[in-house]
Amino acid sequence: MNPSYFRIKLNMEDAVRRLERFNGTAYKEKIPAEPYRAASLSLGKDGQWKGLCLYVYENKGWTVFEDLSGGYCFTEAKDWKEFAAGSDFVFAAYNDAIFYAELIVVENGIITKNFMENDDIPEENRNEGDAFPDITDWMGVADFMDDDPLVGPETGTLYIY
Repeated sequence: MNPSYFRIKLNMEDAVRRLERFNGTAYKEKIPAEPYRAASLSLGKDGQWKGLCLYVYENKGWTVFEDLSGGYCFTEAKDWKEFAAGSDFVFAAYNDAIFYAELIVVENGIITKNFMENDDIPEENRNEGDAFPDITDWMGVADFMDDDPLVGPETGTLYIY
């Protein structure tokens, strides 16, 4: 598996506008969809991703962006802090086929966790910040993601950039 998502403590309309400014572009497509259809709707006739594909929904005051195409992995913590702009924020991703995981947490404008473990690039591994001290390897990030109560909607919207 290789799930990836980021979430920000903003309503969906404001979060999508903020992401457009962050990306420097507006979305190309906006499709209401159930979770099980999002990935297939993200692919063109050639079977390739149509672009940066995000399945987006709100949950308990947070907007969750499930990154279907993986385009936001390896975004620097300082860039996510800029995107958060004072809002609480979490980016989380893992890939159990290559033993890779990232977790970036921004709280009150401060990066409180900047974790990455990547067996392919071990010199870039890091575990900085005081948040989630029990996360020390990629499996800890996977457990965090699997247990995140804010992820997993009934319905949402697919945005393609």
